[in-house]
Amino acid sequence: MKKIIFLLLLIPVPSLAQTLTGWLHLDPSDDKKLGISTTKAYNYLRDMPSDTVIVAVIDNGAEVTHEDLRDVIWVNRDEIAGDNKDNDNNGFIDDIYGWNFLGNAKGENIKRETTELTRCYGIMKKLWEEVMPDTLDPEQRAAYKLYTGIREEYLAEVEKNKEDIRIYSRVASNLSAFNTIITKFLGRADYTTEELKKIETDDKDVTNAKNYMLNAYKYNLTPETCASRVKTLNEDLDTRLNPDFDVRARIIGDNTADLLDSDYGNGNVGASGPFHGTGVASVIGAVNNDFGVSGIARKVKLMIIRIVPNGDERDKDFYLAVKYAIDNGASVINCSFAKRYSMNPEFARKAVSLAEKAGVLIINGAGNDAADTDIIPFYPEGIDEDGMRSEIWMNVGASMPDDDEKLAAPFSNYGHNSVDLFAPGYEIDNCVLRNGYGKGSGTSISAPVVAGIAAVLKSYYPELSGSEIKKIIMKSVYIPSTMTVIVPGTKDTRAPFSTLSSSGGIANLYNAVLLATEYHDRKRSGSD
Repeated sequence: MKKIIFLLLLIPVPSLAQTLTGWLHLDPSDDKKLGISTTKAYNYLRDMPSDTVIVAVIDNGAEVTHEDLRDVIWVNRDEIAGDNKDNDNNGFIDDIYGWNFLGNAKGENIKRETTELTRCYGIMKKLWEEVMPDTLDPEQRAAYKLYTGIREEYLAEVEKNKEDIRIYSRVASNLSAFNTIITKFLGRADYTTEELKKIETDDKDVTNAKNYMLNAYKYNLTPETCASRVKTLNEDLDTRLNPDFDVRARIIGDNTADLLDSDYGNGNVGASGPFHGTGVASVIGAVNNDFGVSGIARKVKLMIIRIVPNGDERDKDFYLAVKYAIDNGASVINCSFAKRYSMNPEFARKAVSLAEKAGVLIINGAGNDAADTDIIPFYPEGIDEDGMRSEIWMNVGASMPDDDEKLAAPFSNYGHNSVDLFAPGYEIDNCVLRNGYGKGSGTSISAPVVAGIAAVLKSYYPELSGSEIKKIIMKSVYIPSTMTVIVPGTKDTRAPFSTLSSSGGIANLYNAVLLATEYHDRKRSGSD
């Protein structure tokens, strides 16, 4: 029996989740769910010739042996596995499925890293902590003000982490105490949740215990999950939020501010449990068969590039990953990550310019902070070396299945100028580790939805460049009937859905295929 795992949101939605299997592929008109019309698109494309397209998945790696992925993973046929030689002379030894920029030649790999906020705070603290503000000139005061803002945000993050530890510890303690009450009432400890629900008594202590426990279970809070969460939060304090934590120096030892210092990494793209990247890859191109997950692109090879640790990716690694993808034949690149700060934004801009020259499309998740990215920028921004918003870059927000006021996912970032479009990003079927299947939510899922659409267009219309594919996807979005939606991150603030992104709509494969066909025909006839 295949292992089934479900990714649970922190809100109780069992009745909704049960109805959402496969909604990504449904059609807004025929099925009344705002999917991307995958089946309808392939019915239209039936019997048309297509090419295999390479899509680079820049993420935290992937489980390349997963039964729904192993046949669609890109393989470097010019490299001989395990001989410790660079057979194809591309500068990477044993890069069979891609490259892991978070490791070294000895096989050691980074799992946990600091966040970019932590790095910024650590560096600026050394410069400004002992400085007297009154002694600074205007330019220095501006820098000092930036530091105080970062310090405030960092310390707030640390305090929130500590408060969460206190909360989860308290919940675990309460659950233990209430379990004792229920055990005494029933006369045994091996009761089920259903038996707990059926308890009827005038004993207020027992009733309070029952209600508390059932409410906690709705949020997947048990003594075990609380203990696990406390363990993770303590690890975060020791690593992600610790300015003195420098695993990079020990394992890689490079200068993260020098793009030329690039001789590092290894071929282990599945290092350190790549849960996130496995799900992302499956949305793009999981094998379409009679079980598991059906990916969007059916003639695709997924190049796996690992740069994202448990923490924030380095800007340098992002540049090197994009370069690797382009140099090794990727036509589309998916990046499901976003961060509030960037130590070297010029590296990301250089990467975008590389993609522009190569005609390669980069799809990026807008982020899950319910923020207006027109006001609060997230990185990478999709800006090239000339300071212009790139025509080969797409930022994707997350949409919900129904055409109603809750259409914009409550966690999704948005922005009329900085987010290009929305795409399904809630309870989407995907692969998880150890040949498992589950559901994922977030703009991390929305981005590969659009990357999958781009791969299909490139497969059937290989002459299209990255910028042309972007134009087609943008012009072919589905415009929902609901005009005004709840703004992400608010309880009841409304705004026109059209103002939350540049296109004002939701990605749709069928519409994109129709427009690509029209574009292709015009191009062949010379009328375009």
